[in-house]
Amino acid sequence: MKYFPLLMVVVLYCCSSNYNDKNIKVLKNDSIKVKDTLNCTTGQSDSIKKYSKRMKAFYINVEPSKIAEKWTLPFYVQNRSNLNSIQIISGFGTYRSGHVKGHKHSGIDILPSNKMDTVFVYPINKGIVCLIRPIAPNKTVIIRHRLNDGSYIYSSYIHLKDIFVKNGDEVDYNTRIGVLYTKSEAKRYNGNYDHLHFEIKKRIDDYCCASWLCMSQEELSEYFENPLEFLKKNLNKQSFPYK
Repeated sequence: MKYFPLLMVVVLYCCSSNYNDKNIKVLKNDSIKVKDTLNCTTGQSDSIKKYSKRMKAFYINVEPSKIAEKWTLPFYVQNRSNLNSIQIISGFGTYRSGHVKGHKHSGIDILPSNKMDTVFVYPINKGIVCLIRPIAPNKTVIIRHRLNDGSYIYSSYIHLKDIFVKNGDEVDYNTRIGVLYTKSEAKRYNGNYDHLHFEIKKRIDDYCCASWLCMSQEELSEYFENPLEFLKKNLNKQSFPYK
């Protein structure tokens, strides 16, 4: 038992996601800046405040080195600029009965239009990985994107079976960040998790819990943009061939 305190120190150090690396620009001020919330007008509900404290352990406050310019689809499909290359399984803002009953769907559920045996997931733009939640079947990667005006927006990728990146990784369109469940693999969790739940987040001070805790349309619009409308407006017109 005399080694127990030392063991606890080692475990806490190794499990901490707020690490520093000489090749990563980690912001010294860990508070959430105004530009991170993109003009948010309300505070947080009690439930989001409560759960955000738990979810903060998965987050690292890092700065992307490159500006996000060309937006693409998160799959290697025939044309990553064509919305016809994906199928929408479930839309934004709909009523959800799972996880927390009655919350609003914070993203869109999507798959490639053409059937694939294995579906890998890629970033929609250049950015840096700022949050990884490694809890199945809702394994999550959130990427922070720096815009031309100096503000930030976040893309979130949920229901990943495996994650291939870590916090602080700089990514672009060709970085494989994860892979989706197959239908048979998803059955072990008693749910339909064989798709990508894709979000566009306006703010990060919930870390990731607003995904299942936005109970009204007003609260939903404070944290998220409609991803389908975002893609319609921003998809790069250049064709990205399948590789």
